[in-house]
Amino acid sequence: MNRKIFFQDIVLQLWRAYPKFRGESKVSTWIYRIAINTAITSFRKKNAPIELQEHLPADNWHTENIEPSENEEKMFQAIRMLKKEDRALIALFLEDYSYREIAQIIGISENYVAVKMSRIKDKLKDILKS
Repeated sequence: MNRKIFFQDIVLQLWRAYPKFRGESKVSTWIYRIAINTAITSFRKKNAPIELQEHLPADNWHTENIEPSENEEKMFQAIRMLKKEDRALIALFLEDYSYREIAQIIGISENYVAVKMSRIKDKLKDILKS
């Protein structure tokens, strides 16, 4: 799916869902949930090509050129070795979302988020030890 069309699909879904937004969560959590559900729906469609990129294109970055430290790079490499679902959870955690917000975004219980995060942290420790 073309990225521009995909982005437009997310914006369309946000526009349609906005009247139903009750304000029971942060706007960012609500947007993230709509975006993830839209992505999942589009990937389930027949013949929807999935394109996974490890890095964003360089032209999308307008911030300072900050090189990751050696430890950060090792951590990123370890995260890349996780399953997609685990990478999604750890990404939300690293974006400073609370377990409650992650639970709302992903659609699982807050308790299960805590269990999954504990397991992910253990996996990362094992990867980094080897």
